[in-house]
Amino acid sequence: MKHVFAMPLLIAVTSLTGLIAALLGNGVYDWLSWLGLSLPLLAVAIAMSRKA
Repeated sequence: MKHVFAMPLLIAVTSLTGLIAALLGNGVYDWLSWLGLSLPLLAVAIAMSRKA
């Protein structure tokens, strides 16, 4: 059962990290926020490409 929730949990944690990084500062934090918030978009793109 753990493997079912592993990827959604990873996406949630990286999204939360990205949101917190966006609030904290500039410079490196901006890069962290872009990385953290682009992971869900990447996951959706991969899922959509596998369905087609």
